[in-house]
Amino acid sequence: MGVHAFIVPIRDLKTHQPLPGIEINDCGHKIGLNGVDNGALRFRSVRIPRDNLLNRFGDVTRDGKYTSSLPTINKRFAATLGELVGGRVGLAHSSVGILKIAVTIAVRYSLLRQQFGPPKQPEVSILDYQSQQHKLMPMLASTYAFHFATQYLVEKYSEMKKTHDEQLVGDVHALSAGLKSYVTSFTAKSLSTCREACGGHGYAAVNRFGTLRNDHDIFQTFEGDNTVLLQQVAADLLKQYKDKFQGGALSVTWNYLRESMNTYLSQPNPVTARWESEDHLRDPKFQLDAFRYRTSRLLQSVAARLQKHTKTLGSFGAWNRCLNHLLTLAESHIESVILAKFIEAVQNCPDASSQAALKLLCDLYALDRIWKDIGTYRNVDYVAPNKAKV
Repeated sequence: MGVHAFIVPIRDLKTHQPLPGIEINDCGHKIGLNGVDNGALRFRSVRIPRDNLLNRFGDVTRDGKYTSSLPTINKRFAATLGELVGGRVGLAHSSVGILKIAVTIAVRYSLLRQQFGPPKQPEVSILDYQSQQHKLMPMLASTYAFHFATQYLVEKYSEMKKTHDEQLVGDVHALSAGLKSYVTSFTAKSLSTCREACGGHGYAAVNRFGTLRNDHDIFQTFEGDNTVLLQQVAADLLKQYKDKFQGGALSVTWNYLRESMNTYLSQPNPVTARWESEDHLRDPKFQLDAFRYRTSRLLQSVAARLQKHTKTLGSFGAWNRCLNHLLTLAESHIESVILAKFIEAVQNCPDASSQAALKLLCDLYALDRIWKDIGTYRNVDYVAPNKAKV
């Protein structure tokens, strides 16, 4: 029947003590987020009236018959699941907000803080040092990338809530799981980097890094452990991959698997693999093709490995044997979605000067990610050695 919600009284209205059969526990003082009161409930043989069912999508008649305003089980599941997906959408969006605060503090501090310089000349801003730029500028680019990706997620979630479209629900479910996991993990690491980039001043409570880190840390766990959520994304990718070869319909975010799988899995072009011009490296088609090529190869590879290991280890053993590969696949796919939405935002920006700045940040995000995984591209000669150096 799916997920259903009920109103359950837990305390006596006069004494405020727990009602019979109900045990209430408090989680106590936490590392952070102590403005949120977390606890636990245990129910022992607690009965409630039929009227306590929140029956927007399903109801039970007096004679025990289940009824629903939605025509199919999948429609009903989609409607109820949509209520749960909202938490992940909100966390991804909130995590980007926290990342914006941290990056803003770190970049502004780095602009104002001066240290050392050429002999007999004024000291220079620490943001002029390449090491500081390397810490903060890719992070700044990622912050913009995440902003546009989560904005897209919120729009699709809003559309899903209105239509209850089954395919859209599946798409939003997987995308919210992936973005929540990817963004919150990135933000958690970035908070420490931003704190370190501000030196001793970053350790002062007034600069908020401690509070931000402590409050945000749980984002990686609640509404779904990040490692588990990435497995959901990987499982959905494998399902989409299977559907592709069975002629099924792919959801919107996964369309590139159908449109370009053969292109991405063909032998890399030896000419383009060696192109080094700035125009080529800044070409959004080259960047997005590179991201999607990596995802497509990982998907094909992990599908083959799972099929091979399932014969000897069973489905559970095969999944566990390929788990790290599956997590890498999920992250690669989410990065492809993030870049696609960033490129769209740049192209749709109405102001020329803002568009130029966003294009620089988009290029930085794309090329930084390609460089961080350059081994993958080099192993298959997608990027030649001279191009990798550039």
